[in-house]
Amino acid sequence: METKANYVLIGAFTLAISIFGLLFALWAANWSSEREWNNYRIVFNEAVTGLFDGGSVRYNGITVGTIQALRLAPNDPRKVIADVRINAETPIKVDTHAKISQDGLTGPTFIQLSGGSPNAPLLRSDDKDVIPVIATEPSALQNIADTANKLVTRLDKVLSEENVRRISASLDDDIAEHLYTRGQ
Repeated sequence: METKANYVLIGAFTLAISIFGLLFALWAANWSSEREWNNYRIVFNEAVTGLFDGGSVRYNGITVGTIQALRLAPNDPRKVIADVRINAETPIKVDTHAKISQDGLTGPTFIQLSGGSPNAPLLRSDDKDVIPVIATEPSALQNIADTANKLVTRLDKVLSEENVRRISASLDDDIAEHLYTRGQ
């Protein structure tokens, strides 16, 4: 009789702990969803390789929100529109800028917010149907790609057919002159 009582007591205790854990999880989920969020739009003029729905938005390295949706701009497919949800306590100012960033060489890609002077007004919209737009700046990867393109263009000009002929002719003249002066 005594062993059955222990099994009932252990079962009741396990059931109570399970119910308590479930209620705590529901409360925690409700608490986190009740946080206030502000929606913003970011329009990138570059590829957003590595970004994804649900990815993080960081302000000076601190995670402050998530990417809700990514899509091409309907009027200009060269642009990518990112709709983001940011914690309402985050001070997004009119001079805050967004760029694409990455953790190290192989880490995840995210949207990095920076700037925002203390005296600048908050970025808000008076109309609830209009989503405020955060300005963008080129990412470091975009700057490297632009510089590489400029270097290739300059190298193409230096190594044009005409310049190669001129250099070859100049070298031929130098070699001929060298042989002529050596022969005397």
